[in-house]
Amino acid sequence: MRIKPFVFILLAAAMSVFGQDVVQPGLQQHSWDVFTRRNAENPAQTDLIFINLLSGERTTIGAAGEHFTLTNGGVIYLDRQAGQVKLAKADGIVRDHPFIHASSDARHVDWVLSQDGDQIVWTISRIVDDGQLITATWLADIAGAEIRELLVYGPREGIRLLPIAFGENESEIYMEAHADGSERLSAYTRRTGLFALAVTADELHTRALPGAPNCLCAVGFGANRMLRLAPDSDSGGLEVEVYPLDGGERQVIPALSRGNYRDGGNILVSEDGTQAIYALSRARDSAAEIDEIRTLLVHVDISNGRQRIASSPISDLARPLAFTDEDRAVLFTTGQSSLTYKLDLENGHQAEVADAVYLGQLGDH
Repeated sequence: MRIKPFVFILLAAAMSVFGQDVVQPGLQQHSWDVFTRRNAENPAQTDLIFINLLSGERTTIGAAGEHFTLTNGGVIYLDRQAGQVKLAKADGIVRDHPFIHASSDARHVDWVLSQDGDQIVWTISRIVDDGQLITATWLADIAGAEIRELLVYGPREGIRLLPIAFGENESEIYMEAHADGSERLSAYTRRTGLFALAVTADELHTRALPGAPNCLCAVGFGANRMLRLAPDSDSGGLEVEVYPLDGGERQVIPALSRGNYRDGGNILVSEDGTQAIYALSRARDSAAEIDEIRTLLVHVDISNGRQRIASSPISDLARPLAFTDEDRAVLFTTGQSSLTYKLDLENGHQAEVADAVYLGQLGDH
């Protein structure tokens, strides 16, 4: 795998670590950049790639998997063939996940990590005799020392629970009552029926998240905020609604009017909550027989309440991966490629920086 150049794919946080001479010698020996790439000979298989940051040594693991998630100890993913969650480590060892186990009647397994990587929440949905779904929600520390079953939801026909994100200080988990099949309504994930599940030592309670509960909209979480892309009937574009999750007032950032570019999603919020980036794609126009996908990356300046087109048109769907260069640039990938690109938010320059999709940095220390 080529890197062009290697330093471009490092996140700002990783770069700051390299400047700390006191801890760096030990950390370098046990740190990897992690990528995924569709296998060229077998498109049903994904190559999981670990690159040692000190030696450049590479470990590649082939997996018929999905939902690859970087944790503090390795990468977890759902093995489609085995129907089980796996844990892959930088030394090339793959095993069943030590505590997330799917039974033979499991229909879906979904999970999300806390921002610091110390906790994981997961749901397992299974089908009961009448075809309805029951979803069990579990919470654990990443080592599996403390495992709690939080709640069981259902049976409901075609409805299951999905964990979306952890709230600030991991005191809440944001969840969706997800309708099976709704993911086919748009090129990007849209959510409805959102609620917060408060986790305490003694009890659980829920609260509805702010905003119109029946809006099937793209949603993103970060920095104790929820961002939602809401259609604006006047301009035909997408407003960005910003909801402080501590109970503050809603902020509405006016929509961009960009012709038939109306399908937005994959929202990424910066760590400090001052900006965000999302993908905006051209809606399919059957009458004009426009089938080619075109996507723009939109930069949202939350502090100043405006949004703007940040990229030139991309001939595919797009997914922002991470802010980098002190939040002056963003890494992104596209739907059909196994490539990572970098977009400079100040001058709009786009460049390919790796021929694989950047997953993050793993430190085994």
